[in-house]
Amino acid sequence: MTGHMQDPNLHPLAESDDLAAYTLSNPLEVAAVLRNLMNRGDFVTIYFDHGKSMLTTRILDVDAKARRFRFDWAGQDAINRALQASPRNVFVALPDGVKVQFVCTAPTIVQHDDSPAFEAALPEQLVKLQRREFFRLQTPIVNPYRCRVTLPDGSAAGFNLHDISLGGVGLWAGAINVGLLARGDVLRGATLELGAGVTFQTDLSVRGTRTVLLPQGEQRLLGCQFVSLPRGAEAALQRQIAQLERERRALTG
Repeated sequence: MTGHMQDPNLHPLAESDDLAAYTLSNPLEVAAVLRNLMNRGDFVTIYFDHGKSMLTTRILDVDAKARRFRFDWAGQDAINRALQASPRNVFVALPDGVKVQFVCTAPTIVQHDDSPAFEAALPEQLVKLQRREFFRLQTPIVNPYRCRVTLPDGSAAGFNLHDISLGGVGLWAGAINVGLLARGDVLRGATLELGAGVTFQTDLSVRGTRTVLLPQGEQRLLGCQFVSLPRGAEAALQRQIAQLERERRALTG
């Protein structure tokens, strides 16, 4: 299965994120998480070909003793060939809102229940993350939230928000050259406009950029973390996120 995933929580976590406390390396624990995904029938999104392609699949079998697992393949031969040739593949799943992410090398094609499937070595590490600050909600597209900042070179810039959480924001780069920004740069006094008259200022720490594949092509996304969020701003942010969650549930039933 292929397609564009809208949920920002399905984007891979950056390697630079401090995830040591959420990382499993015991093969039995890793296998147990994969087996849970298999038993639940959860969808797993694979990012491959240097993040340019993605595939939605399900785990079919987990063999802890052999340290191998199998997953379903795509309905398109071109996608299957590209995944076979990809040396690094990032798997992301969201069982009950818990983010599971791991990396595997190129898979091989095997027969599973008389049908072709992929097989790969169990990942050496697996991130299992359930922390409220990391749970992102996509922000409105029609009337986008805005972020106005002063860049390190002194120029003013405005971004549309892609997603928001209690820990930070994702900003669409648009025509702005985010290559001028380095991880750890702090954007002082950024103004966030979250609709319904909710506006506040805070400092933003740049965490990195990533490429998102959209129907109209690749777009750059700038990830930022809140720095010392003012108390009043934190309360307003919590209310706005709660409102977004209610609206999302109403739309999805």
